Parts: sequence; C-alpha cells; structure tokens
Amino acid sequence: MQYSVSLKKATNMTNIKHNNREFTDKQKEQNSHINFDRSDENIYLVQDDLKELYEREFSESLQKYNDKQKRNDRKIDSYYDHIKNGKKTALQQEIIVQVGDKDDTEIDSGFLEKWFENFQERNPNLKVYNAVIHNDEATPHLHVNFVPVASGYKRGLEKQVSFDRAIKQQDETLDKQRPFEDWRDKEVAILEELLLERGHERKLVGTNDFKDVNEYKIKKDLEREIKTLEKDLSQKKNELVNLTNEKPKKISLKSINAKYEMKTIDKPTGKKLLGVPLTEKKEVKTGNIVLPEEEFLKLRKSAQQNQQLKAQMEKYLTTDLAKENRELRKKNEVVKNKYNDLVERFNSNVRDYNELLEENISLKAQVQTLKQEIKSIYHTVRDTLKRSIGDSKAIKNFMSVIARKVSEDVPKPEISRIEYKEQMMERKRNGGMSR
Repeated sequence: MQYSVSLKKATNMTNIKHNNREFTDKQKEQNSHINFDRSDENIYLVQDDLKELYEREFSESLQKYNDKQKRNDRKIDSYYDHIKNGKKTALQQEIIVQVGDKDDTEIDSGFLEKWFENFQERNPNLKVYNAVIHNDEATPHLHVNFVPVASGYKRGLEKQVSFDRAIKQQDETLDKQRPFEDWRDKEVAILEELLLERGHERKLVGTNDFKDVNEYKIKKDLEREIKTLEKDLSQKKNELVNLTNEKPKKISLKSINAKYEMKTIDKPTGKKLLGVPLTEKKEVKTGNIVLPEEEFLKLRKSAQQNQQLKAQMEKYLTTDLAKENRELRKKNEVVKNKYNDLVERFNSNVRDYNELLEENISLKAQVQTLKQEIKSIYHTVRDTLKRSIGDSKAIKNFMSVIARKVSEDVPKPEISRIEYKEQMMERKRNGGMSR
C-alpha cells in the first residue's frame, strides 16, 4: 500500500484552542468539517503553557541582558511580550504532519505517534509546548507547536527565538541556504522508514498542503476549475485559427486614393483603307496600380505589422500556456525568495545599526557621566588640599603634576582639559596675569 507524506510549517494558522478542541457551541457549528463524535479519539501528546515555556527558557538570559543595561528604557520586562508585540519574529512555530489523504480510509495515527516519540530528542532546540493528533477530521494528522531557541547571540539576549538558526545549531549538516527544506526532508525520511517497517511505501505526490476536508475540497475545486479553463482556452484557440483562415475583406482603390496605370495602344478596327488595316487609339490597363507615396508608406507599415502579428499568433497557437504559466510561477517564486532574503538581510542590518546606535548613545551618556565624576574628583582633591595646605601655588603645581602623569598614560585625558580650563579662568580673574 502506498501513502502520501506531508510536513508543512504553518506559523500564521496557529490556533491552540482549535488544536485542543476548546470550542464554544457556536464555534462547533463553524467547524462543520470536524466530527465531534470522534473527538475523544484525539491523542494529546503535550499540553504546556507557552508563557511558562518562555519563562523557563529565557529568564536567565533576560536577567543577564538587563543587568548589563545602564538605562532602564533598554531593559526588557517580559521576553514573551517583547516578541509578541514585535513584528520581526513569530512567537512560536507550528508544523502539521500527515500520512495519507482523504481517500486513504484505512490509515491509522500510529505512524504519527511513533514519529513524535523521539521528536524532542532529535530536535533539542525546538521546545515543544503542544502536540495533538486529530482523528476527528477527514485524515489523521499531527499538530506540533514549539518555540525554536537559538543561542550564542552577541547583541540582545544570548538566547533568542529563531527557527533557521535553531535547527542549524542542532544539526550542522543542514543546507545553509535552505535549512528548513533540508530539515523537513530528514524528518519525512523517518516517516518513510516507519511506513516501510509496516509494509507500506511512500506515494510521491508533491507537497500535500491540505490538512482537513475543507482544504481538500478547495484543492479539488481548483483542479476542476483549471480543467475548465484549459478547455475554454483550447476552444478560444480553435476560434482564433478559424478567424485567421477567413479571407480578408477587399480594399477598394478609392479608399486608398489609388488608380490603375493606363497606356494608349493602337487597336485594329477590322476595317481597311486602300488595303491598309485601320486602327484606333485606346486606353488600356498596364497591370500596375498608381497610388500616392503617403498611402504606399501606410500600406507598407501595415504589411510589416501584419507579419509581426502573424508570427506572434503562430507562437501563441503552438504554446502550452498552462505549462508556460507554471514555469513563470516557479521563476516568480525564485525571485520572491531572493527578494525576501534581501529584505531579511536589510532588516537584519537595520536592527544591527539601531542596536549600535543605541549602544553609541549609551556610551556617550557614560562618557559624560565619567567626565562629571572626574571633574568632581578634581575639585574635591583641590579643595581638600586648599583646606589642608593652604598654599595655592603648591596646590597648582601638585595638580599640574597629576595632569602630566595621567597624560603619559592616556592621550588627551579629561583631567588635563579641566586643569587647562581652570588655569584660563584664573588668568581671566587676575587680569591676564598668572600668579
């Protein structure tokens, strides 16, 4: 027996209440594709609280991050809320795993349960908080919800949420450009092994993106619509062929200001005079047509356009538009992926820039604080010496010596700037004369 296998990621479709069948009566009516008489056959493998998982995984890293911050506005109260309220990272991820489709009525959910047994062991960086097998829909399928945790970050928290980085850190053999696709193929291979163990094979049918009867119906409807459109397209092509085979309407010479070229000939009359055949002058067509140069240029242009149109029409009539459309979609998908990659890189650079900017502002504030501290220390030492020694000149010399000593180790030290400023102020007070 052959069964199809699918594993897809669905971050934007996550609904834990839906997965755990926590419905109101009204919501049950809205989910008519679910057979609630069979909901007690669903298998709940993991049911944990997402907030508590965030607390367990990130509290230590969050505390270390906050301890390093000098400004309170840079501290993060809750990493869960920080990710939830942001737009750059998904709070969690969900994958949907399915063996078989709507037509495979004999399939059981044992494959899925067996596959999930060692999922956490295989994927230590994907922290599962909810996992359930649905047996009350058209085909048994498994929802796995998890938080991908990556580590080793230099900016921000040391541990952060990142799917690609999390799976690449737990498996260094993954393709660096397409880590998810590579990871998915490995997980699907495990399902294939389970199928083989039970005497089944995998049926290759491409990506199976429907997970319940509603999506199955939508897919079938689309397939029927595509067939109808292709049939209509074929009919339109035939109509076009018939049109091209029709004889074009005749163009009158008058409409293009043209006329026949004439010549004068001597035509025998059939009579004779003194034995000599008589002739008469008569205008006859030469077989040529005379028309103004402007009209000739118009006709030539029309003929050229006609040839181009004919070539395009022949190409159109011999082209498989459906196939060409699929190829264009593939190319568009490649371009879109490259664009998304560039956008992600740009956003990453913007994030790095903003973090550096914030660090720069923080460092400037720290520098300003240190300058104030040095100035305060300078004045405190000077005033203390004044009270203890009383000799202004000796104090000045002492402070100058300190400034010189510091200058030997530190280029352009703050204390030298303060010393110079104090000297200038004293000279000003003494009318420009230094004591």
